[in-house]
Amino acid sequence: MMKTGTKLPVITVDGVSKRYRLYSRPIDRIIEFVTGRARHQPYWGLRDVSFSIGSGEIVGIVGRNGAGKSTLLRLLTGISTPTSGEITIRARMSAILELGSGFHPELSGRENVYLGGAVLGMSTADVEARYDGIVDFAELRPYMDMPFKTYSLGMQARLSFSVASCIDPEIMIIDEALGAGDGAFIAKCFERIRQICAGGATVVFVSHNTYLVQRLCQRALWIDQGRLVADGDPTTVCRDYESLLRSISQDEAMARNRAAMSRFEGADSKAVDMAPLSRISHRWGTGEVRITAFQVLDGNNRPLTAVFSHQQVRLRLEYQGDTDDRDLAFVVTIVREDGVVAATFDNREAGISIGPVHGSGIVELDLGPLLLGKGRYLFSPHIYRDLHGVVRTEDVLDYHDRLYELTVSRSGRPYDVALEHPVTWHHSLDSQPE
Repeated sequence: MMKTGTKLPVITVDGVSKRYRLYSRPIDRIIEFVTGRARHQPYWGLRDVSFSIGSGEIVGIVGRNGAGKSTLLRLLTGISTPTSGEITIRARMSAILELGSGFHPELSGRENVYLGGAVLGMSTADVEARYDGIVDFAELRPYMDMPFKTYSLGMQARLSFSVASCIDPEIMIIDEALGAGDGAFIAKCFERIRQICAGGATVVFVSHNTYLVQRLCQRALWIDQGRLVADGDPTTVCRDYESLLRSISQDEAMARNRAAMSRFEGADSKAVDMAPLSRISHRWGTGEVRITAFQVLDGNNRPLTAVFSHQQVRLRLEYQGDTDDRDLAFVVTIVREDGVVAATFDNREAGISIGPVHGSGIVELDLGPLLLGKGRYLFSPHIYRDLHGVVRTEDVLDYHDRLYELTVSRSGRPYDVALEHPVTWHHSLDSQPE
């Protein structure tokens, strides 16, 4: 079903499908043309996709390679046409479908600014008027007379984005271009994108980096096997998408899971169920040690879902399992709803050793006065073994991915901050008037 927001749709995709013909050999195309007999296999890049995007929205698109993201972008930009369904675009569009699209590798950066501008429909006079702004934003002035092919991927990303964003587009489509930029430039691009959207423009951002999607976008679409499987809050959509990726990558860990389960054969019926967790949404791991409960508590040990800054807070994690591994890592990560990691707590950093585990236990973290600023926060408690220096999929025993929520409020101040840092004020006068 097509999702329509309160904003005027500038992009409408209604029941769109795209079919390709796959040939085993190049000559099969000729044979099919001459004989009229099919020599191809149909492949559906998209199947019955519908959604709409309003003016001023920043929408992210995620999905695996081959899921249909690039097919969708080619249809949106008019590079190809749908087999069925209808796409309506009601505004001027600027697209970065790949690094350096519209640029020539042999030309200099300066020449490519004019070339890229022409591709986007700008006149030479328009490019000249905006040239200094483009170069200053890209921070590439010393390199503008060098061939574009000598630029690093990061430099290409800078120039590509600078040119595409300079024309004040009504719709801007970005496909992975920001992924090659450094952190400072990505932050700069995000600010430019927000400025563009504040003026009523729409941005469609395609990326494999779910952190960037959550940080930038107001809404996310998930494409899988040519179909739109999710459309909604970026945190929720990205979490579901990441769960699918983990379930696919963890097939190799299933043998280890079964070995862990066999250790519980004949155990007490009250023992925790040790079925592997890799197929459970938002939770995965071998199951050798499980988190059986997690709570955010106040100073009187009452469960919390909302709290004020500076209120006393304690985290309580209950676990059960069976493993001979020593020095297990019990970690709690707090993530702000925009994807920023606000805090991470690790028992080993506190000098607390846990393991081996043969039964149940409780871990408590006394945070004291909560210093987080106003906002919605998600908690990810997890347990893993660190035997290799790098945590592998099979080393994760139980991971609860942003399953617990806490809303933090603050009173008495009209502005918001990220951190309520404690401070002690001192004041003195150098001299007193007579």
